[in-house]
Amino acid sequence: MQFNKKQLVIIVGSIAILMMTFASIFNWFQGLGGTGAHADVYDELFSLYWGLGSVIGIAVYAYFVYLLVTSHGEDAGEPMKIGQMPVVRGSKKGAVVISVIITVFLLVLSDTTFDSIDFFEKHEDHTTEDSFTIEVTGYQYYWDYQYPNGKSINSASGEPLKIPVDVPVVFEVTAGDVFHSFALPDHRIKIDAIPGRVNEGWILADDIGTFPVRCAELCGDEHAIMVGEIEVMSEEDFDAWYEEVSA
Repeated sequence: MQFNKKQLVIIVGSIAILMMTFASIFNWFQGLGGTGAHADVYDELFSLYWGLGSVIGIAVYAYFVYLLVTSHGEDAGEPMKIGQMPVVRGSKKGAVVISVIITVFLLVLSDTTFDSIDFFEKHEDHTTEDSFTIEVTGYQYYWDYQYPNGKSINSASGEPLKIPVDVPVVFEVTAGDVFHSFALPDHRIKIDAIPGRVNEGWILADDIGTFPVRCAELCGDEHAIMVGEIEVMSEEDFDAWYEEVSA
């Protein structure tokens, strides 16, 4: 198979762009980090989208190269003329196969996506007898946390929100002034905080440590300082702290 200089440049250039694109996405994905049940589900969903997207991208590129370097028909080498019908290439069988493959891909993606949405939103399917609810209220520019025992934590004071490890915890999120968004980036959780409305979400942390809390909604001039932390504690340490503050 012979390539002219223009074809060779196009092929080599497109291969380089394709490989850099896949490498950058893969490296970005590898560096996402994340912890907890939500991060696991999110990363699996991302891997599925990335994997199927890569397969489709490679197939489209391979077909592009095939069309570029092959010719069919007696007039394949002749220049096209205005008003001349283009040479029809391909077959109906090929179109049917491609349509079936795309349909299967879409069904797999849709099913997995809806399952992930149910996991994120239906906390009642995952809570246990040890679970409890924390009321989260966003203000300019801090978060207020109310525990069932009456204890209140304010992120402006620098004290982190505390939860136990391996225990599903429900968040009831609202706002006291403007729109905010309660975000736990390492746990792949984001819940809109809207005045007059309560949105629910939940967390199942599986690593002990301290993680960032952010506002993911532009809420005013000092939006950037609306930060805090969430401390995931062992059940024993959390119970001791919880009983102490409720005494």
